[in-house]
Amino acid sequence: MDYEDESPRDVLFVSDSLKLYEGDYVAFRANEWSLINREVSKTGYTERLGFTASVKCPHIKKEDMSATNRKICREHLKDTILQFKPKLVFACGSLATMMIYGKNVDAVKARGLAAYQEMGGHEFRVVPIFHPYQVIAEPKNAYLFSLDIQNNIEKHILGIERKSGFEYTPIFSLEDLSKVRDKFVNTTDPVAIDIETTGLSFLVDSIHTVALSVISGDEQTTIAIPIDHKEAKTTIHFRAKVMEFLCQVMGNKNNRKILQNANFDLKFLKLYGVEEVYNVWDTKLMQHCFNEDIPKSLRDLLMYYFPNETI
Repeated sequence: MDYEDESPRDVLFVSDSLKLYEGDYVAFRANEWSLINREVSKTGYTERLGFTASVKCPHIKKEDMSATNRKICREHLKDTILQFKPKLVFACGSLATMMIYGKNVDAVKARGLAAYQEMGGHEFRVVPIFHPYQVIAEPKNAYLFSLDIQNNIEKHILGIERKSGFEYTPIFSLEDLSKVRDKFVNTTDPVAIDIETTGLSFLVDSIHTVALSVISGDEQTTIAIPIDHKEAKTTIHFRAKVMEFLCQVMGNKNNRKILQNANFDLKFLKLYGVEEVYNVWDTKLMQHCFNEDIPKSLRDLLMYYFPNETI
């Protein structure tokens, strides 16, 4: 595509600054732009893409930008965006991210996440991603680069949305617990378990909620049980019966227990009297075995595998 052709585009890729390539100053080198097009084509999106540099001066780096120069250059970037009128903008690298947001943003934490942005009255979503050069120079970044492009084009441009059908049942009484007990205690199906705590230290903090989920055939059952939740009016007797129930669930030798960062949860559960635990599968460790080069937090895993799912 002609760089000067700034007619409307739904998707715009913004580089850091112009670079000299084969005698011309360009936003993306040929191999970088080829990589972008290849990843976009995997989504099924066939419309033309827009591209520009966030800073029109050659070879500028983030640390070179004063507040005054950043303000001037952002006006040029705003003019370009108003010409393209994109629905989705991929900010490739930390400088492009800073220029679009208008302030310093942690590009690592923001990577892959779409946020609303406005320039000159035009609203769009901006997604910080790796610069394609970071993928060419370090192939381990290719997985996240591809995933970030795919997830956001599918969700925000192609409108692909998947209903999760997720529902859960709060357990506030022993009668509630008795209705679902056998589904979790006497099962060979995997049981997913997650706890919410008041803090990160098992020595001083407490569990306020435990959630469990099991799928048997076509039926999924998910429950949430308050333990030391400050807003739940439960008795000591209720809590004792809940912990007895959890001991039976975790002590089942005939199924898997699925946790995320299991060491954290198991320390708290042990403090609450859950001593025997069998067949724990940790999704954080499983993700490391699958691809060791990417973040493995629960938020990251949800973004990788369920990006278009809504409740």
